[in-house]
Amino acid sequence: MATEQNKLWETSPFAERAAKEDRVGFAPQLRLCDCTLRDGEQQAGIVFTVEDKMRIARALDEVGVYEIEAGTPVQSPEDREAVEAIVQAGLKAKISALARARKDDVDLVAKTGAWSVRLSLPISQIQRSNKLKLDDAQYLALAKDITRYSKERGLYVTFSPYDTTRCDLDFLRRVLDELQREGTVDRVRLVDTTGCATPHVVRFLAREMKKAADIPIEIHCHNDFGLGVANTIAGAEAGAEYLSVTVNGIGERCGNASLEETAAALRILYGVDAGIDTSKLTVLSRLVEELSGVTLQVNKAVVGRGAFMHESGMVVAGLLKEPFTAECYRPELVGQKREIVIGKKAGVASVEAKLQETGLALPRDVIPRLVEAVKAAALRTKRPLGTEDFKKLVQSLTGQR
Repeated sequence: MATEQNKLWETSPFAERAAKEDRVGFAPQLRLCDCTLRDGEQQAGIVFTVEDKMRIARALDEVGVYEIEAGTPVQSPEDREAVEAIVQAGLKAKISALARARKDDVDLVAKTGAWSVRLSLPISQIQRSNKLKLDDAQYLALAKDITRYSKERGLYVTFSPYDTTRCDLDFLRRVLDELQREGTVDRVRLVDTTGCATPHVVRFLAREMKKAADIPIEIHCHNDFGLGVANTIAGAEAGAEYLSVTVNGIGERCGNASLEETAAALRILYGVDAGIDTSKLTVLSRLVEELSGVTLQVNKAVVGRGAFMHESGMVVAGLLKEPFTAECYRPELVGQKREIVIGKKAGVASVEAKLQETGLALPRDVIPRLVEAVKAAALRTKRPLGTEDFKKLVQSLTGQR
């Protein structure tokens, strides 16, 4: 961001001061781990074929994610095939797969050639009593046994005591302390399984986990209150080294923290380099939208088709003089383009810009009539005017053909 003339963004001047007061402390190296191919596919109704997963994995690799959680081998032969294919594709990203706390699950992960196993073992009482029937002693014994076995299989071990945000904190501290003593865990996940936490909760828990053990932390947040990205970044602010995300925020129920929003916010709002080529985010988003069948809302942050679309006359007038009056950052940073829409809320400035864009000329004294005609047409059709409709309107006012 060299000169004032070509700077890439214009953010709040209070960011540095606020970070100091909130004791924000990012890890020296922050890495994004994408789980679109596992948790993303767990969204009801999504089915990825092996070919789909390969296309998405290659695109994720091009964007620069550190790790791709490629699937759950125990789920089906197709899932095993997909993980194996991604492992063999020669990507730069690390490849991991999910396993339950069972040795046969770990064996399946090891057979795929994956670099890492993600061991899923719920820690909250509500999960344990209703799913596994494990008391504290049994949980600890199983955690030690399965992580040790995974290490013996030559795997990097990410331990996922999920539903972390509803666990007993003293027991979580004990688990972390004993696993650190065992030396069988390379990373531990802080998981907001039901999306019930706030940024304050995630930040608090991440700091408590850091106090309990010197084990790198990964944040994995669901989006049930629309706080997935905020909670994920809160964990990073507390020193978590890894952030779990999905493209377009797809995932169970309301989805997960979205890759594109997390990556863009880190780079632009916090000045943190997570190794992501943000200019490729929109292309990646469109690919996952196509293959998942989950259509994005038009005003989806960062990659939505309307994210840089402007219609209001007053807004456009300022935008044409200085883009940062209406936008925080340049659309090119995330692979987008700015678009001025001509419709009910159009003004003189936006109509003049559309005339210039389409190569049409109109006397200045006729432009106010054109503005009124545009608004009337938009009201009649309940939609903005496309380029061809706009041209016809101009022609009707000038008699041009």
